[in-house]
Amino acid sequence: MAAKGEGKNLKTGFWWKVYLVYFFFVVFAIAVVVRMCQVIFVEGEHWLSLSRSQSLRYEETEAARGNIYSADSSLLAVSVPIFTVRMDLHPDVVCNDTFYKYLRPLCDSMSRMYPSKSSEAYRQFFLKARRERKRNILVKRNVTYAELARLRGFPLFEKGQFRGGFIVEEKERRSLPNGYLAARTIGYYNPESKYGVGLERAYNKELQGVNGRRLTQKVTNGVWRPVYSADEVKPENGHDIVTTIDIRIQDVAEAALQECMELNQAQHGCVVLMEVETGKVVAIANLARQEDGRYAEVMNYAVGEAVEPGSTFKLASAIAILEEGRNGQADTSTKVPTGRLKYYNRWMNDSHKEGWGEVSFQEAFEKSSNVGISYLANEVFHKKQDRFVDYLRKMHLDKPLGIEIAGEGQPYVKDPSDKTWSGVSLPWISIGYEVKVTPLQILCLYNAVANDGKMMKPLFVSQVRKGGEIVKEFSPQVLVEEICSESTLGKVQGLLQAAVERGTASSLSHSLYKVAAKTGTAQMNYGRRGEEKMTYRASIVGYFPADRPQYSCIVMITNPRKNRIYGGSVAGPVFRDIADKVYATLMKGGRETEREEGLLYGPLLASGYAADIREIYRDLGLGVPELEPTVFVKKVSSPDDISEGFREVALVKDVIPDLRGLGLRDAAYLLESYGLKPRVYGKGRVKRQDPSPGSPCVRGQRVLLELG
Repeated sequence: MAAKGEGKNLKTGFWWKVYLVYFFFVVFAIAVVVRMCQVIFVEGEHWLSLSRSQSLRYEETEAARGNIYSADSSLLAVSVPIFTVRMDLHPDVVCNDTFYKYLRPLCDSMSRMYPSKSSEAYRQFFLKARRERKRNILVKRNVTYAELARLRGFPLFEKGQFRGGFIVEEKERRSLPNGYLAARTIGYYNPESKYGVGLERAYNKELQGVNGRRLTQKVTNGVWRPVYSADEVKPENGHDIVTTIDIRIQDVAEAALQECMELNQAQHGCVVLMEVETGKVVAIANLARQEDGRYAEVMNYAVGEAVEPGSTFKLASAIAILEEGRNGQADTSTKVPTGRLKYYNRWMNDSHKEGWGEVSFQEAFEKSSNVGISYLANEVFHKKQDRFVDYLRKMHLDKPLGIEIAGEGQPYVKDPSDKTWSGVSLPWISIGYEVKVTPLQILCLYNAVANDGKMMKPLFVSQVRKGGEIVKEFSPQVLVEEICSESTLGKVQGLLQAAVERGTASSLSHSLYKVAAKTGTAQMNYGRRGEEKMTYRASIVGYFPADRPQYSCIVMITNPRKNRIYGGSVAGPVFRDIADKVYATLMKGGRETEREEGLLYGPLLASGYAADIREIYRDLGLGVPELEPTVFVKKVSSPDDISEGFREVALVKDVIPDLRGLGLRDAAYLLESYGLKPRVYGKGRVKRQDPSPGSPCVRGQRVLLELG
C-alpha cells in the first residue's frame, strides 16, 4: 500500500510540474501578445518614426540663387550649378550581366573625358567598389553642366539611378563673371552662418528663393542618397536684382583707381560716381594694399569709413557762412586774411605758409585757404556756434544716409554741448576737422549742389525681377528737399567752378566740358605727438558738366607715400579719367563732339563677338561691317578703316585658339567651350596667352590670359 501511495504522489508531482511549465508559457505568450499590441497600437507611430529617421529622411534641395545684373544687363553675380557624380554598385541595383557588359566601354569613355586616369585604372576602381558592394562611391567632383550632359550618355550611366547606379548631386557656386569688378559692393552671403556683406546680404531675402524637398535614404557610413531622381517639392528659384552699376564705367573706375594706388603706393582708396538727378550709383570701387604689395577690394571704404574729410568739407562751411551772411555780414567778395592765424592757443596755417595776403572769400575758397575759410566762419558764428552746427544738420551731415548696404559708417558732427567742444572747435570744423563723414556722404552734399539743392539718397538697385518680369521697382528718394536758399546755391556753384578754372582743382579743367569741384588734403595724424612723418588723405569731389550737371564723383586716397599728397595731383587724375570716359560713352551730346575731335572711332572695339561689334558700330553711327553674327572676329586693318578688315578667329578642334585682342568675356567663353579654365591677370583685352595659339588642347588645362 505504501508503495502504491508513493507512486501516486510522484505522479501527482509530475503533473504539477507540467501544469506549472504550461502556465508559465501561457502567461509568457499572453505577455508577448500584450506587448505586441502595445507596440503596434500604442507605441507604433513612435517606433515607426524612429525607424524612418534612422534609414529615411527628408533633405532640403537648394533653390538657385537669383542673379545680380548691372544696369546694362551684364551679369555681376550668378549661381553656377556644380555637380558631384557618384555610383551605387550594389548587385541589387546593377546586376552582374549589366555591370560586366558595360564596364569596359564605361571606363574607356571616362578615360577619354578625364585623361588623368587610364581606362584600366578606372576599371580596377569600379571592380574594387563592386567587390565591396559600395553603394555611394565618388566618381567625380565639380562637374560642369556640359560635362554632366556627356556623362549621362556614357555606357551604364545612361541607364539612370535604379539600373545603372548613376547618382547626381547638385550644388550652386556663386560666380563673378566680371572678376572682382564691384566685388565688395556685390558682396557675399553665407546661409550657414547667416553672415554677409554688400548687396548679396541686403537683398538676400529676394535672391535666396525657397528651397525644395526630397526623400533620401541612408546607405552606408552616414552617407545619404536620393530615393527618387526628382524632388518631391521643387525649389522655387530666387529673384534677380538689377543694380545701377554701369559695367563699362566700373571697369574704368577700378583701373584708374588701381593705377593711382600703385603709382602713389597708397594705403587704401575709393571712388564713387553718381547720377545727379536720381542718386543712382553708376560706379563704386574700393582698393586696399595687401601685405604682399598687391591691391584688393577687402572693404567698402566709400560706405563704411567715416573720416575727417579735410578741405572738401569747406563747401558745407561756405553754404553755412553765405546762408547766415545774407544780411550783408558775409559774401563771396568779403575780404579775409590768409597765411597764418592763431585761435586761442593753436596756430592755423595754409598750405603756403606765407599766404596770399588779404583776398576775397571766393579767392580763399579757390586756393583752399584754411585761414581764410575759418576766419570768416569764426567771424559769422563765434557768438552763435550752435547755428553753424544747425546748418550742417540741415545738410544731413550728422545722420547716416540709410542705404541698404550694411556697415554704413556713423557720421559725427560735434555739438557745442559736447564736453570736448573748445574755443578752437568752430574754426577747425569749418575746414573739415573734428568732424567725421563717409566719402558717400560728402558726395551726396556735392551732388545736392549740382541738383539745384535737392539731396538724393544713393540708389544701388533699380529693380527686382522674376523671369524677366519686374516684381519691384525702386524710385529715386529725396533726403533733403532744399539744403540752402537759391541765392546761396548759385554762389557755391560759382565757387566750385572757380576752383577748377583758377584754383586747386585746375587739373580738371577741360576744353570739351566744364567741371565744378573741390580738392581736399587732410592731415591724418596731426594730433599724435612723436610721429616723424605726417600722413595725409587726398581727395577730390565735384560734378560735370558744370553748366548742366549729370554726374557727380568723389575720389579719396588714404596715405599716399610717393611724395605727392595734394588732392589735385593724387586724386585728380582718377576723377579726370572717369569723367572723360563718361563723357565719351554715356552723356547725351557727347558723341558728336568726340567724333569731331577724333576721340571716338570703331577700332576701340576691334575684336570680339561679331554680333556685338555690329551693334556697337550701329549705335555709334559708323559703317556697320558685313560679318556673320555668330562668329568671333579680330580687326586686322589700320585704325582709319572702320568698316572692313576683320578676320574670323579660327576655331579648330583640340587646338587652343588665338585669343589675343579679345575682351575677357569673349576669351573666357571660348576657353570654357574647349573645356579649358582661364587664369586672368590685368585689365583690358588679351595681350598675351600661355599656352600660345595653336598648342594642343587638353581638357581641364589652365590658360594664362594677360590683359592690357
